[in-house]
Amino acid sequence: MRNIKIVFCLLPLCVGVMLTLGSYAQDANYERDYKRAVALYKTGEYELAMNDLTPLTSRKHQNGMVPFAHYYYALAAQKTNRFAESRQMLIQLRERYPDWKKIDEANYLLADLTFREKQFGEALDYLSEITNASVKKDAEVLKKMYISQLQDIKYLKNLNKQYPSDKLIAHTLIDLIQKTSNDKADLELSDELTNRFGATATKSASSASTSAAVTPIRQNANNPQKGYYNVAVVLPFRLKEFSGNQRVRSNQFAFDMYEGMKLAKVKLQQEGILVNMFTYDVGNDAEEMLDIVNNTNFAQTDLIVGPVYSEPAKLAADFAETNSIYYVHPTTLATDILINHPNTLMLQPSFERQAAQGFEFMRSLPANTNRKVAIYYGSTRRDSTLAAAYRAKVTEAGFQVADFRKTREKLDSTAAITEANKPGHVAVFSGTETDGTKVMNMLTKRRLNAPLLANASCFNLQNIQPSSLSGRDVYLMDTEFIDTSKPQVRDFQIQYFTKRNTVPSIYALQGYDALLFFGRMMHKYRNQLRSGLDAKAYSDDYLLSGFNYLRSNDNQVVPIVQMDDTKWVRVNGQ
Repeated sequence: MRNIKIVFCLLPLCVGVMLTLGSYAQDANYERDYKRAVALYKTGEYELAMNDLTPLTSRKHQNGMVPFAHYYYALAAQKTNRFAESRQMLIQLRERYPDWKKIDEANYLLADLTFREKQFGEALDYLSEITNASVKKDAEVLKKMYISQLQDIKYLKNLNKQYPSDKLIAHTLIDLIQKTSNDKADLELSDELTNRFGATATKSASSASTSAAVTPIRQNANNPQKGYYNVAVVLPFRLKEFSGNQRVRSNQFAFDMYEGMKLAKVKLQQEGILVNMFTYDVGNDAEEMLDIVNNTNFAQTDLIVGPVYSEPAKLAADFAETNSIYYVHPTTLATDILINHPNTLMLQPSFERQAAQGFEFMRSLPANTNRKVAIYYGSTRRDSTLAAAYRAKVTEAGFQVADFRKTREKLDSTAAITEANKPGHVAVFSGTETDGTKVMNMLTKRRLNAPLLANASCFNLQNIQPSSLSGRDVYLMDTEFIDTSKPQVRDFQIQYFTKRNTVPSIYALQGYDALLFFGRMMHKYRNQLRSGLDAKAYSDDYLLSGFNYLRSNDNQVVPIVQMDDTKWVRVNGQ
């Protein structure tokens, strides 16, 4: 019997050793076949190399050389003029191995192939993803080679509309117009582009890391006598789409926000307020923003909305500070951008603002004398940041944190709250729309009926059933709350649908409100905008919940809503 036991104890070990040896053998075979295929490629045997590389690109392989096999196959296919196959293999490489260390080389090759097919927009998008300095330098040469060959004014004008911040396209279009066109509209466009980009391309500053480079001189900007206001809309309009036939862009929020702003511009004009909007296409490349702020025409800007990414945002904030105008960040919830930038405003309430107002509301509920709070949060950085801000407010007020943990943990078995450790209220912060229900189910099993505060993204608000909230006080912080009973909301939805043939997103409403509000403020207070912000809160005539910058630089409006019958209604300060 003892021998039998020994056999059974060793059997799993033997199986593991056999599997490991098999894995080593498989890796050795893969490496041998890969080296043979690459050797064929290097000696010019491209067809044979492709035949040997084909099985090495199978999804079943886990070897680290698999993305290299994809790349060499694409190179070999290009050498044999099988461009479609080369392009398809590179697309497959991008989809399967987006973090491959040589992905910039793949994007360069893919851009070259796409340029050959006259798909210039797609090729430019591939080049825009390249970050390696050496490859980026080669990419600029490639781009110049293809763009400079274009001799179709109409095509170049379309490219210029798609990529309005691209200097090479602008300069190529200027040169072609000057050489071949006498059309008045073309010549006006040429003058406009020359005024913006200069007659020749100029090298931007070598570093975008210091704010000292942002020192253009303002000329008549925000002049009360000029009768109009220039608003720079700096948003990521051309982030890479997942596929060419995708109906909704990954950066759709930028387009929606801009569409809303265009409708607000019409509204302002009806009120006798003239606003010129100038769009700039800026993603996360600080040099793009540096080129813009160092352009003399940008010195005429009265208000900047966007950019949204960190480094370009810092440059915009520096510019606003230097030139005594205001910069509005449309998406951030973090207050880092406000440090040393009193002329920077956040369109949204910060993490700290949401935490403070949410906690003050919950502690003000009638008969809520229990000073214990349980806090649960999701897996993203935004979730944990909001939860930490809430915990700070709780402890600052002298309350006790009864439980603080992630929702991904098995709450049914790990949560620390009980009848003996009952919380006065529970807070949930998560971007996962099932987490709100998950926490409620845990409370039900523990027979705890404490009021619950959550951010709106914890629930699927479109499908939630009122019965699921029955018997429990549930309050949601919803910074995107839309009161559809407002006549101006209904009018906007109809107007937007008529114009765009689609229902407006929350970003369209935010863009509309932002331009309408700041347009009115600039018109009324001119160079004393801060005094207008400090005068009062503003909620009338806006689609969402209004603006409150009283002695603050983030919007203090944090709507808290509760289900009333079948409708969510706001329950804190109107």
